[in-house]
Amino acid sequence: MRVLYRARPAACGSFVVFEQAAPVKWCCEGMCRHWTNLIGFGVRDCAASTSRDVNLYRDRPQANGGTMLEVVPVAFCPFCGEAIEPCREK
Repeated sequence: MRVLYRARPAACGSFVVFEQAAPVKWCCEGMCRHWTNLIGFGVRDCAASTSRDVNLYRDRPQANGGTMLEVVPVAFCPFCGEAIEPCREK
């Protein structure tokens, strides 16, 4: 499975942010069903982030009753096992 992304300079700083450049061609039905809520490019609910990986998302409970988003990069689809390849758009 390939995920195309583009890089652009951040508006306020000397770092680069990444954003998904094209719709994903799913490797399996499980990936299609869970894309953007359990797994996705970068960070959930952010159009552009400093992460250029495909990540698993998990809401981690906090002592104050809220949650914090935990982001873990993955190299293979957790549903079918196909390799995930983030590719920079040229």
